[in-house]
Amino acid sequence: EPEAAEVESARLLANQARPELGAEGFSDQRVDELASEFIASDIGEGLDEFLRWARFQGQLPQGSGELF
Repeated sequence: EPEAAEVESARLLANQARPELGAEGFSDQRVDELASEFIASDIGEGLDEFLRWARFQGQLPQGSGELF
C-alpha cells in the first residue's frame, strides 16, 4: 500500500508530465500508472528523469498485447 506522500508525489509528477507525454500519445491513465511506478520504485527524481524513463517504458503497459 503506497504511503500518502508517495501518492501525492506521483499525482504531482503525472500532472507536470501530462501535457508533454499526452502530446506524444500517452493516455492520462498511462501517465498516472507510470508516475506511480516511478515514485513507488524510487526509479529516479524529477520531471526530466521521469520523462526519459516514461518514454523508455512506452505508451502501453508491458504485456498488454494491444496492437494498433
